[in-house]
Amino acid sequence: MGKDRCLNITTLQAKDIRWPTSLGAHGSDAMHADPDYSCVYVTIATAEGPTGYGMTFTLGRGTDIVLLAVRAMKRFVEGRTTASIFERFGTFWRELTSDSQLRWIGPEKGVTHLAVAAIINALWDLWGRIRNVPVWRLLAEMEPEGRGGSFR
Repeated sequence: MGKDRCLNITTLQAKDIRWPTSLGAHGSDAMHADPDYSCVYVTIATAEGPTGYGMTFTLGRGTDIVLLAVRAMKRFVEGRTTASIFERFGTFWRELTSDSQLRWIGPEKGVTHLAVAAIINALWDLWGRIRNVPVWRLLAEMEPEGRGGSFR
């Protein structure tokens, strides 16, 4: 991780946030007659202070299920160090998507994919905050894989 501080991740919290867009049929179409724009909003806190924020977009009742999936995966994040995740981010992704008890419900699609996205988005945000740069710059400054890149 080079210049990154190694922080201790203490908590992952997930919230269900919804906007009643169905009341005015905002965002509706032929397939989605009553969408309530929603998201699962994830906050990852560290003992040292920096916090990362991420979300995944859903529509209404589907948020209930994605929220439960994020909460089921928080055990992969809490108690870890940022170094253990960011030094091998691709391997960490596989940990989240390959859990033997959650894998059968869609490791890289559907509910599981949405839950993983919210967690990974919060971790990218946390990494950018640790380096004090926007996430786009963090990504742009990474070395390509095979040349010491961090995303393997």
